[in-house]
Amino acid sequence: MNVHPTAIIHPRASIADSATVGPYSLIGEHVEIGARTEVMSHAVLGGPTRIGKDNKIFPYASVGLAPQ
Repeated sequence: MNVHPTAIIHPRASIADSATVGPYSLIGEHVEIGARTEVMSHAVLGGPTRIGKDNKIFPYASVGLAPQ
């Protein structure tokens, strides 16, 4: 798992070993991220959310949270 040191990941989040989490991203408690998925900078993923394999979450995306 390649996680940027500025990313904040809840200890109970599940992230595949081949996934990448970019700078300043926030990954919540009930989030699962599949193999080869890339979460780019400043993305926020809240749960319950399951992201499968081979996905790209682009910068500043908000996934699994209430819409604005």
